[in-house]
Amino acid sequence: MQNFTFNLPTKIVFGQGTIDQIGIEAAQLGQRAMIVTGKRSASAFGIIEKVTNYLEQEGVGALVFDKIEPNPRTSTIDEAGKLARENECDLIIGLGGGSPMDAAKAIAVAAVETKPIWDFIPHGKTPSNPVKKALPIMAIPTLAATGSEADAGGVFTNWETHEKAVLFSPLLFPKVSIIDPELTVTVPKDYTADGGIDIICHVIEGFFTGDDNTPIQDRFAMGVIKTVIENLPIVLKDPKNIDARANLSWASAVALSGMINSGRGGAYPIHALEHSLSGHYDISHGRGLAVLIPALMEYSYKSRPAKYAMLAIELFDIHRDGQSDEQLAVKGIVAMKDFFASVGRLLNFKDIGIADDSKFEKMADDALRIYGIDGEYLGNPKPLYRDDILAIFKSLAG
Repeated sequence: MQNFTFNLPTKIVFGQGTIDQIGIEAAQLGQRAMIVTGKRSASAFGIIEKVTNYLEQEGVGALVFDKIEPNPRTSTIDEAGKLARENECDLIIGLGGGSPMDAAKAIAVAAVETKPIWDFIPHGKTPSNPVKKALPIMAIPTLAATGSEADAGGVFTNWETHEKAVLFSPLLFPKVSIIDPELTVTVPKDYTADGGIDIICHVIEGFFTGDDNTPIQDRFAMGVIKTVIENLPIVLKDPKNIDARANLSWASAVALSGMINSGRGGAYPIHALEHSLSGHYDISHGRGLAVLIPALMEYSYKSRPAKYAMLAIELFDIHRDGQSDEQLAVKGIVAMKDFFASVGRLLNFKDIGIADDSKFEKMADDALRIYGIDGEYLGNPKPLYRDDILAIFKSLAG
């Protein structure tokens, strides 16, 4: 196991109905909040009105910025940051799925800086500016997915260049996250399914690519994935099942809190490829991951068969019965694909609207430049060079 420092400075208020505590928590952080949200859902279901009422009860003013895209764009972040400065906001609240929560983190920086936010995001070209200051942040997830409520990073798209990259700084941990599973009840089934796949991917990548001899981390990861496998079908069938919603919401927060991957490390090649994919095609992050996960598993399993065998045994109760690790690995991949199919997420490129291969080479180049090791390959038990990435893309063309 690697040496590590684990620090989660975010206060988490979890449970059904806990949204009513937002005013009390916000009043300890600021007096003028910008509520960052998407264009439709939070407003359509009255969540914004509820939040602003609770804030006003505690003397906290609220300015709503509801222009965040599903893949937040840097130009939108800059616009919101300027608005926050002009209105003297001293607190940023991300309300929604991963996009508004990620956006809140970047806006917290843009509100106290005058440079474009893209200048602070490492993207494989000129060195980025360090984040030296940010307004305090609160996060209120309305979807179990990204884990942005319990980490210090966010993902952003420069739509002019079609590059998608990560902004990370310890200053971007939310001060408080209110995780109320009731807020996830109105999420459409498609996005609920996408969110479940996102949670799985957050822990399965480190499981496959990180150090060995990390039994606690590996069992944490298997527990998170099993929780999704058990609860996602329940909420797709019965969206108002709060117990299952709560289990997914907590799985989402734990998955990227740092607890699971501390001491294990590992690379995130599936995320690297998906960021390049959605940077060009603007698709749902979870849906892009769903397309890529089975393909990466099939590409990689022979390079680390013992880990794939463990997945088969622990997640899907596949008995060894004299089988080799590789044999178990193949059965585990089949079982994972069957689960994806059962929740409508066994997909190829055509299913998500990619009709030709015209952008494959540019996507491969972007992934290597932004996330590659020396720009040459993506970290993975079986490294992913440019030709390998292109072969995977072509195999998914359908």
